[in-house]
Amino acid sequence: MTGIFKRFARRMIKAEEEGLRTHKAVMRLLKKIPSAANLLDVGCGHGGKTPLYAEALRLSLDRVKGIEPQEKYAAVARAKFEVFSVDIESSVLPFPDSSFDVVVCNQVLEHLKNIFLPLREMDRVVRPGGWLLIGVPNLAGLYNRLLLLLGKQPISSEIDGPHVRSFAHHAFRGFLESNPNFELTAVDSANLYPLPYPLLERLGGHFPGLSAFTFYLLKKKTNAPEACTWKPGQAEDTCF
Repeated sequence: MTGIFKRFARRMIKAEEEGLRTHKAVMRLLKKIPSAANLLDVGCGHGGKTPLYAEALRLSLDRVKGIEPQEKYAAVARAKFEVFSVDIESSVLPFPDSSFDVVVCNQVLEHLKNIFLPLREMDRVVRPGGWLLIGVPNLAGLYNRLLLLLGKQPISSEIDGPHVRSFAHHAFRGFLESNPNFELTAVDSANLYPLPYPLLERLGGHFPGLSAFTFYLLKKKTNAPEACTWKPGQAEDTCF
């Protein structure tokens, strides 16, 4: 019975189009950027989406760089643009300060235990006046809230899944806004589960706090690494 219900639910939400809907949210934010001379895609995978980001920014692929820690994906992406295989949790990005007009980091941070070094590095390589676009799953999405209410594991943080960090929209937004080097200029979202299609697509971008995925566009105001607040806090291993 569980299998039948799951197949029915997947049809109702058009689960096979989840990636397409998240991609559309990224593209909506990229189109808010008036101009760019180059692009860095952090966590570019096999490079399938990166050329589309470049097209939205009116960039040729010789103006694009990628970071991909897994060499099996990086090797595929290198056929399209220049890609560096870097462990972003332990190594700095191989670029000088203020190297890029646009940095995209989409569906990456949830896979990292150390999010602070890569975030500070992205801060470092974005030029003043440039843009940083970040996308993450939303732990506080409506579907996850319902699952937790029933005592179930949230889908954004499956026990046997690849995600090792979770982000609730309002807390993560506050964390991003705490860095005085940036200002948050736009928020988008996708996949308002468990609403059926097409409601989840039409409403997902309007209710980021309830959607399954959230996206943030930040504009770099100044290059002051010492002011960056994207670093570990003092929270202890306790609920209080």
